Formats: sequence, C-alpha cells, structure tokens
Amino acid sequence: MLEMSRRVTTRDDIAAVIALYKANHVLREISAQTGVALRVGQNLVKRFRDLGEDELPAPLPKSGRLKLLSPRTLKVISRQVRSNPSLTAREKPRLLSHVSLRCVQQALHDDLGFKSFRARRKPLLTKRQKENRVKFCKKYEVWDLETWRSELWSDEATFSVTGSNEGWCSSKAKRLSEAQRKHYKVLIEV
Repeated sequence: MLEMSRRVTTRDDIAAVIALYKANHVLREISAQTGVALRVGQNLVKRFRDLGEDELPAPLPKSGRLKLLSPRTLKVISRQVRSNPSLTAREKPRLLSHVSLRCVQQALHDDLGFKSFRARRKPLLTKRQKENRVKFCKKYEVWDLETWRSELWSDEATFSVTGSNEGWCSSKAKRLSEAQRKHYKVLIEV
C-alpha cells in the first residue's frame, strides 16, 4: 500500500490530475505521479465528468475555522517586526484590533517563524576598559586646570595649544600637507 502525505489540493494539483486522466492514465498512476491521494483523485475525476468535461472542478473549501490573518496582513506584521525587532505582540497596530493577543503571538511564532529572545545581560564596561580608565586617571591626576585648558580634544587626536610650529599637533597631523596644517593651526588659535 502506498503511503501518501496528505496536503491541500491546489488548482495545480487538480489540473495535473485532470490532464493525466484525459491522457488515459489509470487512477493509481495519477495518484503516484501527482502525490494526490487515490480517493481524492477519484472524486476529482467524477466532479470533472459531472461538469461536462470542459472546465476544471474548483478546489473544495477547507475544513475548519477560517484564519483571522490574511497573507497580506502577515506580510505587514513581518515588515514591522523586521524594522523594529524589539516590537512585542502587545504593541499590535490598529490593523489587528479585531484579533486577540494570543492569535498575534501564534502568527508571529508559527506562521512567520519569529522566536522570542531576550537580550543577554552584559556589563557596561569590560575589565580592560576599566583598567584603561584607571591608568588614564593616574597618568593625568597631577595636571592642574591650566594644563587641561591648554589641551584641545577631538575625535581624531589630541592637540597641544602652543605658539611654536613644532609642538602644535600630534603625529597623525604631522603627516598632513602644509595647507592642511595651516588650516588646523587657524582652528586651534580661534
């Protein structure tokens, strides 16, 4: 006996069964080739003959309760969750006002494949960052307020504000062209 996995019979399945029936194939062959159960194939052929053999029978309505969320609504939900991963089922849009919280949770998990995750707890600073901060503090704890005021901080380098050409910039700034150095010097003097 053939073991069949039962699935919903689509319009493509119906067309394949009827095409093979018109080509004078036996129902067992049709069932084996299309994957449609033998009994379903027999019913489709019977309905096809009853309709007059010029149109395909429509798929029968599925049993069970209709789904509350259409495929289009599921796409909207999926897009919203992808754009904001921290969104929860409780924060459902007005589009889903007729749907319960549990229904939205099941749609997110079962239909869309989203799993529930909680961010891992991490320290704000690593051990190495803490050590580097302590080193920095100990290195510069002897500086007075005037020394700190003579320093100019940026995201690229630290600049000492002095009158001489030699000590006005860091090693990275020394690699700059003469025009760029003048520009930095003007910025520092302002």
